[in-house]
Amino acid sequence: MKALSHYLAPLQPGRGVFLWGGRLRALAAAAAAWGVARRAPVLVVDAANRFDPYLLVREAAGRGLAPREALTRVQVARAFTSHQLVRLLAETFPPILAPGSLVLLLGPVSLFYDEQVPLGERRRLFQDLVSLLARIKTASALLLLQPLLPRAAGNRHFGRLLAPVMDYFIRVEHRPDPDQRTRPATPAVPARPPANRGGGRDHAAPFPPQRGEP
Repeated sequence: MKALSHYLAPLQPGRGVFLWGGRLRALAAAAAAWGVARRAPVLVVDAANRFDPYLLVREAAGRGLAPREALTRVQVARAFTSHQLVRLLAETFPPILAPGSLVLLLGPVSLFYDEQVPLGERRRLFQDLVSLLARIKTASALLLLQPLLPRAAGNRHFGRLLAPVMDYFIRVEHRPDPDQRTRPATPAVPARPPANRGGGRDHAAPFPPQRGEP
């Protein structure tokens, strides 16, 4: 995970990185172990069923950390609907969010493609999510990991609305060469002036669409 460490190195409170593509289960465990090794409180919100504690233990061992230390210093919460995700970040997170934390959000976009929820409601909820992430980022390092969308998903480009919160977007590639697993970090798209939503805004400036883009 040398490439991952390279991209995580600049992460600090007030910075945000968005990784999207494949192999996110391993990347999530590696990122959590990276945070533990730096003595940062690590909070994981899993909205894509991608966090594996066994991989966390393995990654921690590779950094010379005891399994118990890794498991006790990483807090994991799971969300299964877009409503649960927003409520979790709005109500559950504030009391446990210590300054200097590393916050991992797995699948920030995934739950908003649930067609059982009206599109207008999903858009409203996602704007709430963006505002909450912006607030969390003021005191924490923020890492978002997003799997590729299924081919059948009707892309509503929710991921583009995260541009104001992220400092870098990085596409994770499926390549056998470990040095080619990620493409170079791309600075986040310049944002328009903030709208009246607690520092957030309604739309991000466009970036080129790609297959499976969130």
